[in-house]
Amino acid sequence: MKRSNVRRSQEDGDALDEERSTKRVKRHTDQTCTTTTTCTHTDNRVIGIVGDRPRLSLGKLTCSKPVVLRTFAVKPTSDFIGEFPFFSRPQELGHFSLEIDRTFANDNRHLKHYHPLSKESDLNLDLRQGFETFVKRDDDVKERLDNVMKWIVHNKKHFLRPQRNVSVCYDIKDDDLIESLGIDFIAWRGHFTKFLCTPYENRDGWEMAATLFRGTIYISEVETEEERQRRLGMNHWEQQCMYGGYKFEQYVTSDGKKSPDTSQPVNNIEAFCSVVRSDLGPYKLLYSGEVDCLQSVSKDKPPGNYLELKTSRKWYSQKNENNFYRYKLVKWWAQSFLVGIPQVICGFRDDEGVVREIKHFKTMQMPKLSMGWWNGSVCFNFLVKFLDFIKSVTVIDDPSVVYLFERKPGNNVISYTVHQADGQQFIPEWYIRAFVKDSRPSSVETKATS
Repeated sequence: MKRSNVRRSQEDGDALDEERSTKRVKRHTDQTCTTTTTCTHTDNRVIGIVGDRPRLSLGKLTCSKPVVLRTFAVKPTSDFIGEFPFFSRPQELGHFSLEIDRTFANDNRHLKHYHPLSKESDLNLDLRQGFETFVKRDDDVKERLDNVMKWIVHNKKHFLRPQRNVSVCYDIKDDDLIESLGIDFIAWRGHFTKFLCTPYENRDGWEMAATLFRGTIYISEVETEEERQRRLGMNHWEQQCMYGGYKFEQYVTSDGKKSPDTSQPVNNIEAFCSVVRSDLGPYKLLYSGEVDCLQSVSKDKPPGNYLELKTSRKWYSQKNENNFYRYKLVKWWAQSFLVGIPQVICGFRDDEGVVREIKHFKTMQMPKLSMGWWNGSVCFNFLVKFLDFIKSVTVIDDPSVVYLFERKPGNNVISYTVHQADGQQFIPEWYIRAFVKDSRPSSVETKATS
Protein backbone atom coordinates (compact mmCIF):
# COMPACT_ATOMS: atom_id res chain seq x y z
CA MET A 1 0.00 0.00 0.00
CA LYS A 2 1.33 3.46 -0.84
CA ARG A 3 2.28 5.79 2.01
CA SER A 4 -0.41 8.32 1.04
CA ASN A 5 -3.05 5.60 1.19
CA VAL A 6 -1.81 4.51 4.60
CA ARG A 7 -2.03 8.08 5.86
CA ARG A 8 -5.52 8.48 4.42
CA SER A 9 -6.57 5.21 6.03
CA GLN A 10 -5.29 6.33 9.42
CA GLU A 11 -6.98 9.71 9.11
CA ASP A 12 -10.26 8.05 8.14
CA GLY A 13 -9.96 5.75 11.15
CA ASP A 14 -9.27 8.69 13.46
CA ALA A 15 -12.24 10.57 12.07
CA LEU A 16 -14.49 7.55 12.56
CA ASP A 17 -13.26 7.07 16.14
CA GLU A 18 -13.82 10.75 16.88
CA GLU A 19 -17.31 10.65 15.36
CA ARG A 20 -18.22 7.64 17.52
CA SER A 21 -16.81 9.30 20.63
CA THR A 22 -18.68 12.50 19.86
CA LYS A 23 -21.97 10.63 19.46
CA ARG A 24 -21.29 8.70 22.66
CA VAL A 25 -20.67 11.86 24.70
CA LYS A 26 -23.48 13.75 22.93
CA ARG A 27 -25.98 11.16 24.14
CA HIS A 28 -24.85 12.07 27.64
CA THR A 29 -25.01 15.83 27.07
CA ASP A 30 -28.63 15.54 25.96
CA GLN A 31 -29.44 14.49 29.53
CA THR A 32 -30.30 17.09 32.16
CA CYS A 33 -27.27 18.40 34.06
CA THR A 34 -28.03 20.48 37.12
CA THR A 35 -24.83 21.29 39.01
CA THR A 36 -21.35 22.54 38.21
CA THR A 37 -18.54 21.10 36.21
CA THR A 38 -17.43 17.50 36.44
CA CYS A 39 -18.22 16.14 33.03
CA THR A 40 -16.18 15.59 29.92
CA HIS A 41 -17.61 17.96 27.39
CA THR A 42 -16.70 21.61 27.07
CA ASP A 43 -18.06 24.91 25.87
CA ASN A 44 -15.90 24.78 22.76
CA ARG A 45 -15.92 21.17 21.70
CA VAL A 46 -16.73 17.69 22.91
CA ILE A 47 -14.01 15.62 24.52
CA GLY A 48 -13.57 12.37 22.65
CA ILE A 49 -11.14 9.49 22.45
CA VAL A 50 -9.01 9.21 19.34
CA GLY A 51 -6.77 6.18 19.13
CA ASP A 52 -5.09 5.57 22.49
CA ARG A 53 -5.24 9.13 23.80
CA PRO A 54 -8.16 11.33 24.80
CA ARG A 55 -8.58 14.41 22.64
CA LEU A 56 -9.32 17.21 25.08
CA SER A 57 -10.44 20.77 24.60
CA LEU A 58 -9.06 23.52 26.80
CA GLY A 59 -12.52 25.05 26.97
CA LYS A 60 -14.24 25.21 30.36
CA LEU A 61 -15.88 21.98 31.46
CA THR A 62 -19.59 22.70 31.79
CA CYS A 63 -21.53 19.48 32.37
CA SER A 64 -22.25 18.19 35.87
CA LYS A 65 -22.34 14.45 35.33
CA PRO A 66 -18.94 12.68 35.13
CA VAL A 67 -18.35 10.37 32.19
CA VAL A 68 -15.83 7.56 32.50
CA LEU A 69 -13.60 7.81 29.43
CA ARG A 70 -11.32 4.80 29.83
CA THR A 71 -10.49 2.21 32.46
CA PHE A 72 -7.32 0.45 33.58
CA ALA A 73 -7.51 -3.26 34.41
CA VAL A 74 -6.11 -4.34 37.78
CA LYS A 75 -6.58 -8.05 37.18
CA PRO A 76 -5.29 -10.55 36.32
CA THR A 77 -2.05 -10.08 38.21
CA SER A 78 -0.40 -12.34 35.63
CA ASP A 79 -0.43 -9.33 33.29
CA PHE A 80 2.25 -7.77 35.48
CA ILE A 81 4.56 -10.75 35.90
CA GLY A 82 8.03 -10.10 34.53
CA GLU A 83 11.44 -8.78 35.42
CA PHE A 84 11.63 -6.11 38.08
CA PRO A 85 11.57 -2.73 36.31
CA PHE A 86 14.43 -0.27 36.67
CA PHE A 87 14.20 1.50 40.01
CA SER A 88 17.08 3.70 41.10
CA ARG A 89 18.26 3.79 44.69
CA PRO A 90 16.14 6.42 46.51
CA GLN A 91 18.10 9.61 47.13
CA GLU A 92 17.13 11.95 49.94
CA LEU A 93 16.99 15.51 48.61
CA GLY A 94 15.96 17.02 51.92
CA HIS A 95 13.54 16.88 54.80
CA PHE A 96 11.12 18.94 56.84
CA SER A 97 9.32 18.90 60.17
CA LEU A 98 5.74 19.68 61.17
CA GLU A 99 5.06 21.47 64.44
CA ILE A 100 2.30 20.83 66.99
CA ASP A 101 0.11 23.32 65.10
CA ARG A 102 1.11 21.64 61.79
CA THR A 103 3.17 24.61 60.66
CA PHE A 104 6.01 23.79 58.28
CA ALA A 105 9.66 23.90 59.39
CA ASN A 106 12.42 23.42 56.83
CA ASP A 107 14.64 21.38 59.16
CA ASN A 108 14.91 18.09 61.08
CA ARG A 109 13.86 19.29 64.55
CA HIS A 110 11.38 16.42 64.96
CA LEU A 111 13.65 13.59 63.85
CA LYS A 112 13.63 10.96 66.60
CA HIS A 113 16.49 8.64 67.57
CA TYR A 114 15.99 4.92 68.13
CA HIS A 115 16.81 3.52 71.56
CA PRO A 116 16.88 -0.29 71.53
CA LEU A 117 15.55 -1.99 74.62
CA SER A 118 17.87 -4.11 76.76
CA LYS A 119 15.81 -7.15 75.81
CA GLU A 120 13.30 -7.87 73.04
CA SER A 121 11.28 -10.73 74.55
CA ASP A 122 9.23 -11.19 77.73
CA LEU A 123 8.30 -7.52 77.47
CA ASN A 124 5.52 -5.62 79.19
CA LEU A 125 4.99 -2.44 77.15
CA ASP A 126 1.42 -1.31 77.74
CA LEU A 127 0.26 0.45 74.57
CA ARG A 128 -2.92 1.69 76.26
CA GLN A 129 -1.03 3.78 78.81
CA GLY A 130 -1.83 7.48 78.44
CA PHE A 131 -4.64 6.95 75.92
CA GLU A 132 -6.87 9.44 77.74
CA THR A 133 -4.31 12.25 77.18
CA PHE A 134 -3.71 11.49 73.48
CA VAL A 135 -3.25 14.70 71.47
CA LYS A 136 -4.74 13.66 68.15
CA ARG A 137 -4.41 15.27 64.77
CA ASP A 138 -7.65 16.58 63.25
CA ASP A 139 -8.32 14.16 60.40
CA ASP A 140 -11.06 16.40 59.00
CA VAL A 141 -8.38 18.90 57.95
CA LYS A 142 -7.04 17.80 54.57
CA GLU A 143 -3.55 19.13 53.90
CA ARG A 144 -3.29 17.39 50.53
CA LEU A 145 0.18 18.00 49.03
CA ASP A 146 0.65 21.39 50.70
CA ASN A 147 3.67 20.49 52.83
CA VAL A 148 5.48 18.77 49.97
CA MET A 149 4.90 21.86 47.84
CA LYS A 150 6.13 24.10 50.67
CA TRP A 151 9.33 22.08 50.76
CA ILE A 152 9.75 22.55 47.00
CA VAL A 153 9.27 26.32 47.33
CA HIS A 154 11.82 26.46 50.15
CA ASN A 155 14.33 24.34 48.21
CA LYS A 156 14.21 25.64 44.65
CA LYS A 157 17.96 25.13 44.30
CA HIS A 158 17.25 21.47 43.50
CA PHE A 159 15.14 22.43 40.49
CA LEU A 160 16.54 25.68 39.07
CA ARG A 161 18.40 25.37 35.80
CA PRO A 162 20.77 28.02 34.41
CA GLN A 163 19.26 29.96 31.52
CA ARG A 164 19.90 33.18 29.60
CA ASN A 165 23.68 32.70 29.83
CA VAL A 166 23.49 32.43 33.62
CA SER A 167 26.10 29.88 34.64
CA VAL A 168 25.75 29.73 38.43
CA CYS A 169 22.55 27.93 39.33
CA TYR A 170 22.46 28.80 43.03
CA ASP A 171 22.52 32.55 42.28
CA ILE A 172 19.28 32.38 40.31
CA LYS A 173 16.42 33.96 42.24
CA ASP A 174 13.87 35.07 39.61
CA ASP A 175 10.86 32.80 39.56
CA ASP A 176 10.38 33.24 35.82
CA LEU A 177 13.57 31.26 35.18
CA ILE A 178 11.95 28.09 36.50
CA GLU A 179 10.47 26.42 33.46
CA SER A 180 9.68 23.12 35.20
CA LEU A 181 10.83 20.86 38.01
CA GLY A 182 12.13 18.18 35.68
CA ILE A 183 10.02 15.66 37.61
CA ASP A 184 7.30 13.46 36.10
CA PHE A 185 5.28 12.65 39.24
CA ILE A 186 5.04 14.18 42.72
CA ALA A 187 3.11 12.53 45.55
CA TRP A 188 3.22 11.39 49.12
CA ARG A 189 4.97 8.06 49.62
CA GLY A 190 1.68 6.60 50.83
CA HIS A 191 0.04 7.23 47.47
CA PHE A 192 2.61 5.14 45.63
CA THR A 193 2.36 2.51 48.37
CA LYS A 194 -1.37 2.14 47.69
CA PHE A 195 -0.69 1.78 43.97
CA LEU A 196 1.96 -0.88 44.59
CA CYS A 197 -0.39 -2.93 46.78
CA THR A 198 -3.41 -2.61 44.46
CA PRO A 199 -2.84 -5.92 42.56
CA TYR A 200 -3.15 -7.80 45.86
CA GLU A 201 -5.77 -5.62 47.57
CA ASN A 202 -9.46 -6.41 47.07
CA ARG A 203 -11.11 -5.12 50.23
CA ASP A 204 -10.24 -1.43 50.20
CA GLY A 205 -10.66 1.07 47.40
CA TRP A 206 -9.11 4.49 46.89
CA GLU A 207 -9.47 7.77 45.03
CA MET A 208 -6.55 9.81 43.77
CA ALA A 209 -6.66 13.25 42.18
CA ALA A 210 -4.05 14.12 39.55
CA THR A 211 -3.20 17.49 38.02
CA LEU A 212 -0.68 18.34 35.32
CA PHE A 213 1.13 21.60 36.10
CA ARG A 214 4.24 22.86 34.29
CA GLY A 215 4.98 19.40 32.93
CA THR A 216 4.71 17.57 36.27
CA ILE A 217 1.79 15.41 37.40
CA TYR A 218 0.84 15.97 41.04
CA ILE A 219 -1.08 13.19 42.80
CA SER A 220 -3.17 13.78 45.92
CA GLU A 221 -5.41 11.33 47.76
CA VAL A 222 -9.13 11.98 48.18
CA GLU A 223 -10.83 10.39 51.19
CA THR A 224 -13.58 8.07 49.98
CA GLU A 225 -16.95 7.99 51.69
CA GLU A 226 -16.22 4.43 52.84
CA GLU A 227 -12.95 5.57 54.43
CA ARG A 228 -14.65 8.51 56.10
CA GLN A 229 -17.40 6.36 57.57
CA ARG A 230 -14.83 3.82 58.78
CA ARG A 231 -12.79 6.60 60.41
CA LEU A 232 -15.78 8.18 62.12
CA GLY A 233 -17.17 4.81 63.20
CA MET A 234 -14.07 3.49 64.99
CA ASN A 235 -14.95 1.84 68.29
CA HIS A 236 -12.96 2.26 71.50
CA TRP A 237 -10.75 -0.80 70.87
CA GLU A 238 -9.93 0.34 67.32
CA GLN A 239 -9.01 3.79 68.59
CA GLN A 240 -6.75 2.24 71.22
CA CYS A 241 -5.03 0.09 68.59
CA MET A 242 -4.41 3.17 66.46
CA TYR A 243 -3.04 5.02 69.48
CA GLY A 244 -0.87 2.03 70.39
CA GLY A 245 1.31 2.46 67.33
CA TYR A 246 2.29 5.97 68.43
CA LYS A 247 2.76 4.84 72.04
CA PHE A 248 5.18 2.14 70.89
CA GLU A 249 7.23 4.82 69.13
CA GLN A 250 7.41 6.73 72.41
CA TYR A 251 8.75 3.64 74.21
CA VAL A 252 11.72 3.23 71.87
CA THR A 253 12.57 6.74 70.57
CA SER A 254 13.63 10.10 71.94
CA ASP A 255 15.04 13.47 70.93
CA GLY A 256 18.78 13.05 70.63
CA LYS A 257 20.72 10.85 73.03
CA LYS A 258 18.49 11.14 76.09
CA SER A 259 16.34 8.19 77.14
CA PRO A 260 12.71 7.87 76.04
CA ASP A 261 10.20 9.73 78.21
CA THR A 262 6.93 7.80 78.35
CA SER A 263 5.30 10.14 80.87
CA GLN A 264 4.53 12.85 78.32
CA PRO A 265 1.25 12.86 76.35
CA VAL A 266 1.52 11.13 72.98
CA ASN A 267 0.71 13.20 69.91
CA ASN A 268 0.52 12.25 66.24
CA ILE A 269 0.70 15.86 65.05
CA GLU A 270 4.41 16.59 65.11
CA ALA A 271 6.30 14.79 62.36
CA PHE A 272 9.57 14.47 60.50
CA CYS A 273 9.38 13.81 56.76
CA SER A 274 12.02 12.81 54.24
CA VAL A 275 11.85 14.05 50.64
CA VAL A 276 13.11 11.45 48.20
CA ARG A 277 13.99 11.40 44.51
CA SER A 278 14.02 8.19 42.47
CA ASP A 279 13.65 6.92 38.91
CA LEU A 280 11.15 4.21 38.03
CA GLY A 281 11.27 2.95 34.46
CA PRO A 282 11.13 6.08 32.29
CA TYR A 283 9.79 8.30 35.08
CA LYS A 284 11.43 10.70 37.51
CA LEU A 285 9.61 10.57 40.85
CA LEU A 286 9.66 12.89 43.83
CA TYR A 287 7.79 11.91 46.98
CA SER A 288 7.83 12.45 50.71
CA GLY A 289 7.13 10.13 53.60
CA GLU A 290 7.08 10.39 57.37
CA VAL A 291 10.11 8.81 59.05
CA ASP A 292 9.76 7.27 62.50
CA CYS A 293 13.36 7.45 63.69
CA LEU A 294 17.08 7.43 62.99
CA GLN A 295 19.42 4.58 63.91
CA SER A 296 22.20 6.56 65.55
CA VAL A 297 24.79 3.77 65.49
CA SER A 298 24.47 3.29 61.73
CA LYS A 299 27.26 4.63 59.52
CA ASP A 300 24.91 4.92 56.55
CA LYS A 301 23.59 8.25 55.33
CA PRO A 302 19.85 8.97 55.06
CA PRO A 303 17.70 7.23 54.10
CA GLY A 304 19.90 4.19 54.78
CA ASN A 305 20.00 4.88 58.53
CA TYR A 306 16.26 5.40 58.97
CA LEU A 307 14.01 2.85 60.67
CA GLU A 308 10.30 2.10 60.37
CA LEU A 309 8.41 1.21 63.56
CA LYS A 310 5.27 -0.93 63.55
CA THR A 311 2.99 -2.84 65.88
CA SER A 312 1.04 -5.98 65.09
CA ARG A 313 -1.09 -8.57 66.85
CA LYS A 314 0.71 -11.67 68.09
CA TRP A 315 0.33 -14.83 66.07
CA TYR A 316 -2.00 -17.16 67.93
CA SER A 317 -2.41 -19.56 65.01
CA GLN A 318 -0.95 -20.48 61.65
CA LYS A 319 -3.75 -18.48 60.04
CA ASN A 320 -2.63 -15.38 61.94
CA GLU A 321 0.90 -15.84 60.66
CA ASN A 322 -0.23 -16.46 57.08
CA ASN A 323 -2.39 -13.33 57.12
CA PHE A 324 0.56 -11.31 58.40
CA TYR A 325 2.84 -12.36 55.56
CA ARG A 326 0.08 -12.17 52.97
CA TYR A 327 -1.59 -8.84 53.72
CA LYS A 328 0.52 -6.79 56.11
CA LEU A 329 4.08 -7.51 54.99
CA VAL A 330 3.49 -6.40 51.39
CA LYS A 331 2.41 -2.96 52.66
CA TRP A 332 5.41 -2.70 54.95
CA TRP A 333 7.73 -3.71 52.14
CA ALA A 334 6.28 -1.24 49.63
CA GLN A 335 6.34 1.58 52.16
CA SER A 336 9.95 1.03 53.23
CA PHE A 337 11.39 -0.01 49.86
CA LEU A 338 10.12 3.16 48.20
CA VAL A 339 12.18 5.43 50.44
CA GLY A 340 15.15 3.13 51.00
CA ILE A 341 14.48 2.31 54.66
CA PRO A 342 16.41 -0.92 55.29
CA GLN A 343 14.60 -2.31 58.32
CA VAL A 344 11.21 -2.46 60.04
CA ILE A 345 11.06 -3.04 63.80
CA CYS A 346 7.76 -4.46 65.01
CA GLY A 347 6.33 -4.74 68.50
CA PHE A 348 3.99 -7.73 68.71
CA ARG A 349 1.13 -7.06 71.15
CA ASP A 350 -1.30 -9.42 72.82
CA ASP A 351 -5.06 -8.94 72.88
CA GLU A 352 -4.72 -6.77 75.98
CA GLY A 353 -2.66 -4.24 74.04
CA VAL A 354 0.67 -5.13 75.65
CA VAL A 355 3.82 -5.62 73.55
CA ARG A 356 5.42 -8.93 74.52
CA GLU A 357 8.08 -9.27 71.82
CA ILE A 358 10.01 -7.20 69.29
CA LYS A 359 11.08 -8.57 65.91
CA HIS A 360 13.22 -7.10 63.13
CA PHE A 361 12.35 -7.43 59.44
CA LYS A 362 14.88 -6.46 56.79
CA THR A 363 13.18 -4.79 53.86
CA MET A 364 15.16 -6.63 51.18
CA GLN A 365 14.25 -10.01 52.70
CA MET A 366 10.51 -9.39 52.93
CA PRO A 367 9.65 -10.72 49.44
CA LYS A 368 11.31 -14.04 50.35
CA LEU A 369 9.33 -14.16 53.59
CA SER A 370 6.05 -13.69 51.73
CA MET A 371 5.80 -17.44 51.03
CA GLY A 372 4.58 -16.73 47.50
CA TRP A 373 1.55 -14.69 48.58
CA TRP A 374 2.82 -11.66 46.66
CA ASN A 375 5.53 -10.70 44.20
CA GLY A 376 7.47 -7.44 44.31
CA SER A 377 7.97 -7.45 40.54
CA VAL A 378 4.21 -7.58 40.03
CA CYS A 379 3.78 -4.58 42.33
CA PHE A 380 6.33 -2.43 40.52
CA ASN A 381 5.37 -3.54 37.01
CA PHE A 382 1.80 -2.61 37.89
CA LEU A 383 2.96 0.80 39.11
CA VAL A 384 4.89 1.52 35.91
CA LYS A 385 1.94 0.58 33.71
CA PHE A 386 -0.50 2.54 35.83
CA LEU A 387 1.75 5.60 35.67
CA ASP A 388 1.79 5.09 31.89
CA PHE A 389 -2.01 5.20 32.00
CA ILE A 390 -2.13 8.32 34.18
CA LYS A 391 0.34 10.11 31.93
CA SER A 392 -1.56 9.13 28.77
CA VAL A 393 -4.82 10.68 29.96
CA THR A 394 -3.62 13.59 32.12
CA VAL A 395 -2.89 15.91 29.23
CA ILE A 396 -4.32 19.36 30.07
CA ASP A 397 -1.55 21.38 31.73
CA ASP A 398 -3.76 23.49 33.97
CA PRO A 399 -3.83 23.53 37.82
CA SER A 400 -7.62 23.97 37.77
CA VAL A 401 -8.17 20.71 35.88
CA VAL A 402 -8.26 17.58 38.03
CA TYR A 403 -8.34 13.97 36.86
CA LEU A 404 -9.96 11.80 39.52
CA PHE A 405 -8.86 8.14 39.45
CA GLU A 406 -10.95 5.66 41.40
CA ARG A 407 -10.62 2.03 42.33
CA LYS A 408 -13.78 0.83 44.10
CA PRO A 409 -13.52 -1.95 46.72
CA GLY A 410 -13.55 -5.34 45.03
CA ASN A 411 -13.55 -3.78 41.57
CA ASN A 412 -10.97 -5.00 39.07
CA VAL A 413 -10.73 -1.77 37.09
CA ILE A 414 -9.58 1.78 37.79
CA SER A 415 -11.69 4.48 36.18
CA TYR A 416 -11.22 8.22 35.88
CA THR A 417 -13.27 11.37 35.38
CA VAL A 418 -12.26 14.94 34.55
CA HIS A 419 -13.17 17.88 36.79
CA GLN A 420 -12.76 21.64 36.72
CA ALA A 421 -13.87 24.46 39.04
CA ASP A 422 -15.89 22.12 41.28
CA GLY A 423 -13.81 22.13 44.45
CA GLN A 424 -11.40 19.37 43.43
CA GLN A 425 -8.41 21.66 42.73
CA PHE A 426 -5.60 21.01 45.21
CA ILE A 427 -2.66 23.05 43.85
CA PRO A 428 -2.87 26.34 45.79
CA GLU A 429 -2.43 29.80 44.34
CA TRP A 430 0.70 30.52 46.37
CA TYR A 431 2.42 27.53 44.79
CA ILE A 432 1.39 28.56 41.29
CA ARG A 433 2.87 32.03 41.94
CA ALA A 434 6.17 30.41 42.92
CA PHE A 435 6.56 29.28 39.31
CA VAL A 436 4.85 32.10 37.46
CA LYS A 437 6.25 35.58 38.07
CA ASP A 438 3.59 37.55 39.90
CA SER A 439 3.54 40.95 41.54
CA ARG A 440 1.25 39.78 44.33
CA PRO A 441 3.05 39.12 47.66
CA SER A 442 3.28 35.59 49.03
CA SER A 443 4.34 34.73 52.57
CA VAL A 444 5.66 31.35 51.45
CA GLU A 445 7.71 32.92 48.66
CA THR A 446 9.11 35.48 51.10
CA LYS A 447 10.24 32.79 53.54
CA ALA A 448 11.68 30.67 50.75
CA THR A 449 13.92 33.44 49.44
CA SER A 450 14.92 34.95 52.78
